[in-house]
Amino acid sequence: MSLEITTVNSTIIISLVRRFDSVTAPEIETELKPVLLDSPKSVLFDLSRTEYIASAGLRVLLSTTRAIKKYGGSVALSSLSPQVRQVFEIGGFTQIFTIYGSREEALAHMREK
Repeated sequence: MSLEITTVNSTIIISLVRRFDSVTAPEIETELKPVLLDSPKSVLFDLSRTEYIASAGLRVLLSTTRAIKKYGGSVALSSLSPQVRQVFEIGGFTQIFTIYGSREEALAHMREK
């Protein structure tokens, strides 16, 4: 599966997969563990490629975000498609996550912090 992980101005950008569901979530969670070992201070999940997210994907995002925030880090999401954004809205996750319209917008705001 292999997530695309890059760094821009000390923000780790993780581009998620097309389908983030019960099939892909365990592998993604495994791929995220090395990122968490470094206690990152700024992480951006780019969902521009994500067409579908299920509760298993939301659980991975939530647990990863909690782990990052536990050590004083910040997390944001960007580029949610209308379908994915609707899942976040229905589940109340728009109140939990900081969400930006684009990767560039997110990076600009994260750089200001």
